[in-house]
Amino acid sequence: MLYISRLVVSLTNIQSVTLGTVSTDILISVLLSLAITLAVSLPAIYCYKLHKNPFDVKWMGPLYFLFFIFMAGVNISRFSYFASTTLNPETQSWIFAFFIALFACYCAMLGVESLSRFSFFAFVLMVTALLLMMISNVKGYEEINLYPVINNSKELIFRNALFLASNNIEIVIFLCLADRINGGAVKSFVASVTASNTTIFVLLLFMTALLGDSASLQSFPIYALFQLSKITGLERLDILHISFWIMAIFVKTVLLIYCSSLSVKRFENKYKCIAGAVGTFLISLLLIESGASSNIKPVMIMVPFAVFCVIIPILTLIFKKKNRGDELVKGL
Repeated sequence: MLYISRLVVSLTNIQSVTLGTVSTDILISVLLSLAITLAVSLPAIYCYKLHKNPFDVKWMGPLYFLFFIFMAGVNISRFSYFASTTLNPETQSWIFAFFIALFACYCAMLGVESLSRFSFFAFVLMVTALLLMMISNVKGYEEINLYPVINNSKELIFRNALFLASNNIEIVIFLCLADRINGGAVKSFVASVTASNTTIFVLLLFMTALLGDSASLQSFPIYALFQLSKITGLERLDILHISFWIMAIFVKTVLLIYCSSLSVKRFENKYKCIAGAVGTFLISLLLIESGASSNIKPVMIMVPFAVFCVIIPILTLIFKKKNRGDELVKGL
């Protein structure tokens, strides 16, 4: 689930999570973003190990609820923009957002077990489609397109890395779900972050080598890679891309709505899921109608990331006492 959640951001619209010209130096930014992500994840990891989870603080619940539905709305609006401009221009963006939020609401009510089983199927389809795309495009791989390696300034490369890292909201998802995993939560989290960023690195390497300077001219360059792909009997790999893309955005939306329901301790789960889905749709609608869905400003992502993924876990480590219930279970 975390692998899909992270990867879908770059698949949606790479220009929406990068700054400057799309060129080879974006690979440097991806590697830096991985290092930054692992570094800023340490407070959350220690919160889990020391049983000082910020989700145990009652007044923090509503804030995390708003954070989850905001990020869900951002992701839905990005996909809806793609769907309404590329898949079916005759359908308005808000219609896609409405149906994704509606179906995600129902699935969030079913719980994380059902979602994890569906996520495994989506994961297999995603990996298969990505491998087919890379195999079919090997012949078109042009190393000359990778040069010059540096096109953006050093400052912009680092800012790009920060922006990419700030899209790793899986840190908060880890904090929310870690106690529900039977062991190996930290190992699974680190593995998912590393694997997803490695996949992004390979995808962007192929994108730069195949598309060259034209990558910056494409609204959806990763989708363009699938349009270039041709294998005997499978000459429409872009259909595979659309299929796993829809599954991936669905998995992430369900995951965020489900986590939003866990953030609030009161009320029944179904009512919290409905509230999360309604809030998600309203936020996505606001972004769509304002025209911000195709160009989310970095500050709108980086500030919430810094607050909820880094600052709050650090403050929790410093000021919160250990959860006595967790200590008792550990002692038993």
